[in-house]
Amino acid sequence: MNGTFLLARRHLWHHRWRSAVLVGCLTLTFLLPVGLQFFSTHLEARLTARANATPLVVGAAGSQLDLALHALHFRGQPSRETTMAESNRISEGGLAKSIPMLVRFKAEGWPIVGTTTDYLRLRKLKVAKGHSWKRRGDCLVGATAAKQLNLEPGDGLMTEPENVFELDGSFPLRMRVAGILSESDSPDDNAVFVGLETAWIIAGIGHGHAASRKREMPDASSNSKATGEADVPMHDASLIEYTEITEENAGSFHFHGDRNSFPLTAILAVPHDEASETLLLGRYLSDDDPAQIIRPVEVIDELLTMVMRIRQLFELAFASMATITAAMLALFVVLTVQLRQREFATMFRIGCGRFMIIRLVGSELLLLFVISSLATMLIAIAFTFAVPRLSSLLA
Repeated sequence: MNGTFLLARRHLWHHRWRSAVLVGCLTLTFLLPVGLQFFSTHLEARLTARANATPLVVGAAGSQLDLALHALHFRGQPSRETTMAESNRISEGGLAKSIPMLVRFKAEGWPIVGTTTDYLRLRKLKVAKGHSWKRRGDCLVGATAAKQLNLEPGDGLMTEPENVFELDGSFPLRMRVAGILSESDSPDDNAVFVGLETAWIIAGIGHGHAASRKREMPDASSNSKATGEADVPMHDASLIEYTEITEENAGSFHFHGDRNSFPLTAILAVPHDEASETLLLGRYLSDDDPAQIIRPVEVIDELLTMVMRIRQLFELAFASMATITAAMLALFVVLTVQLRQREFATMFRIGCGRFMIIRLVGSELLLLFVISSLATMLIAIAFTFAVPRLSSLLA
């Protein structure tokens, strides 16, 4: 038997490029369903864990899926916004703790989450460097965002305007990085957290004295650390005008209008007990209610059901691919036997039987399967380290 494997190994090595193509085809056939299983399982666990940690979400009536993805993963925007009055409606009843959220703006591509310290406690977010926000204009940066932007406590981070063509007089806000959050392996790592009042200032609802307005020279090679406040003419069109809240002008920032009308994009509701949850759900049964309440677990379960159906289609495609690969291998065996007639005839002349030829071809196929399986295992092991990063892009 050792001699058979020796001949099979030598033959495969002699035709190494053909063998490599066969190994590649087999590896892909094995790897694609394995990779899909790894990825879908990890993504499902990630989505479910986030939803389980969020009892209820309240927002303007509309798509439940949009509201769930927005409140849990800061993705997309609800079709309509709700107001602070809805948050007060939840907390005043004494049935649940209300955690308001305004997720509408970005800072250098990362979502800005305007909320309260109750959100940090709910998600069990810890400050790794620096401290939590102390005044308006402070922000806490998620671990991944801080690493990508190379930020440290005390640095500056500029917000992005919602519309580059807006002419309403509002300017970007240069926030002070108060602290860097510990890594949580969740969407919170990819966000910038500010107090709710800071978010309203970014929205243009709150403002301070004009002295807080500054200008900086844009520099494509610099990051958010550089303020670029050089002694440059104030009429230079290349300058970026922005607002900054400092210790000196923090007291001058104020809000006009009724706070109950201030915008929110979502509200996390944390009931005190099961009975309170049932009563709170009953408040939103009316079809005429401008707000809706959802259980994120139920919405995510519906989403995962759709994902499972799509995965079944992929599995059918993989089954078809496996059938094609098996047919290709069968063709390979037939062609190999035909092309090696002279070789096999020589083996017959030196005393090898027909069973020896079958063992030789079988050994070659077995070696191909073993090499493909080892390659699949190695790639799968590497994939286990890449799956969390890949799934974080979706969840």
